Amino acid sequence: MFIAYSDASVKDKETSLGFFIVFEDKSEIRRRIVVRERDNNVAEAMALSELLAFLKYYNLKKGTILFDSKGVKSQLKKGSRNNKVKKRGRRNNSRYLPKGVYKVLEKLQIRTQLISRTRNVAHKVCCRKEFILSTPISQVNRKYYQVLGTYKDYFMQQSVLDEYRKIYNNPSATFHEAQIDLNKKIWLADLVEDTEMTKVYEIRDKRIKVVQDTVVKVCKVNYEELVTIGEC
Repeated sequence: MFIAYSDASVKDKETSLGFFIVFEDKSEIRRRIVVRERDNNVAEAMALSELLAFLKYYNLKKGTILFDSKGVKSQLKKGSRNNKVKKRGRRNNSRYLPKGVYKVLEKLQIRTQLISRTRNVAHKVCCRKEFILSTPISQVNRKYYQVLGTYKDYFMQQSVLDEYRKIYNNPSATFHEAQIDLNKKIWLADLVEDTEMTKVYEIRDKRIKVVQDTVVKVCKVNYEELVTIGEC
């Protein structure tokens, strides 16, 4: 599955929208768009709208969109009842997320997650003014893992990133780097627990817990003391 980030940056006299997409074969798409909008909440909604329009145009299905705007997350939760992103101090001048945004997300099989600003890779795209090279869409290989018959691509909770950074001693790992790596490890790991809802995979001294289709925990097993550090 792909992992995408969207963000907006309102700075000085310029407002930039940006999105960043990483695909299964590690191909990367980056886009930066300059607009006149000065309200940050509205700009964040516009950035998500541009990303969704891009994904819809190319019919890019199954993935996760990450953004750091609590205002946009709140409006997404409200769904079709009220998609307004209110501008502070301007009751009669509101903007909207795309109409039918949930239908687009559902059709493309996309989930959304709120992440912290420091983890939003799209922020760097917004702030760079020079040309940013991307992989041509025609060269993206969405079937990269299909040759592996038993490979299953799992989503990942944001809380797992902190565990991954600590356990694998990689403090600068991004969300997409951790998710891609954990999926590879699961494919190589032994299945040590299997219930209707939960699976636990073990590879060397690490365990990865999956609930339904999402990685929810990573922990380290200390065999010498016969205890689990960070119980899975």
